[in-house]
Amino acid sequence: MTRFLIVRHGETLWNREHRIQGHRNSVLSDTGVRQALATALRLRGAGAVRLVSSDLGRTVQTAQPIAAAATLALETDERLRERSFGEFEGMTADEVRAQTPEAWALWQSRKPSYAMPRGESLLALRARAQGCLESIASATQGVVVIVTHGGTLDVIYRLAAGLPLDAPRTWPLLNSSINTIEIDAGVWRLHAWGEVAHLAAAEDDFG
Repeated sequence: MTRFLIVRHGETLWNREHRIQGHRNSVLSDTGVRQALATALRLRGAGAVRLVSSDLGRTVQTAQPIAAAATLALETDERLRERSFGEFEGMTADEVRAQTPEAWALWQSRKPSYAMPRGESLLALRARAQGCLESIASATQGVVVIVTHGGTLDVIYRLAAGLPLDAPRTWPLLNSSINTIEIDAGVWRLHAWGEVAHLAAAEDDFG
């Protein structure tokens, strides 16, 4: 059995501006840096045997203090990247809605096969996230820390909960949250979701 402690990256400057990031990068904000440090302290004693992050800058920046605190090598895997939003990247949701209303409507419909211009469908995102975690589970038993993105975290939740891609989302995707799933003999289980208690302590410790 492999238990995954899955972390969404810390808050970025583009998160604050509500800009669509996708495969483009925005550095962590001051809050995001504090969140990453707090998450590292929380995971220091988790008994993890492996740490794998998306290769995008904001996840690597979040994963580096975790690696240092837990004395783990930091591996990166592009299959853990955020969904590619193609031509929408760098824009705000309001800009997409105003400039390309038809594409906006298709995106918001959560049609699994829809890919925005030069972007990626939900089906493709799910396939690569599932392939990544199942390959890690086949090679590693014990606790594995994953650092990834909101959209990727969403499809992981759906896989563990047995929910379709077009179901309305009722669960949080919080910056620097810790989300726990297990894969045992190919069976996915949702164990815990949206842990952020360590971040409240971080605001006290780091100002």
